[in-house]
Amino acid sequence: MFKRLLLLGLISGVLAGIAALIYQKVYSSSVGADFSNIAKPVGIMISNVVGCIIAAVGYWILNKWLKEKTEIVFNFIFVILSFASIIPAIGAKLPLDVNSPELFPGLVIPMHFFPALAFFTIEPLFIKISEKTKNIVA
Repeated sequence: MFKRLLLLGLISGVLAGIAALIYQKVYSSSVGADFSNIAKPVGIMISNVVGCIIAAVGYWILNKWLKEKTEIVFNFIFVILSFASIIPAIGAKLPLDVNSPELFPGLVIPMHFFPALAFFTIEPLFIKISEKTKNIVA
């Protein structure tokens, strides 16, 4: 189970990172503000992968403790942490030479929800329904 969860975290992180990079390109081209020197593509990718791997480990730990209630508690915690993670993005201090700094939150705030979306979307492919309802010790 742990190996499958790590694979889930890695794959969902990569998918979330790709979605975030696509969103960054679309956002930049549509509003005409390029923040790629602040929200660097490598940083976006790494943060998505690391975030999803941490989520997968958190799922595994919760599963050890909570058994049947793992999914609802995990989903609730993941969503709360996703919302909490936008607070630094709202208060980010940008360099003075950045054009249209008011558009920066519109770029980065939606990206904070991409890891949760990717994780919740592909999670059924990695965790079988029977494993969610029985006691898992693996």
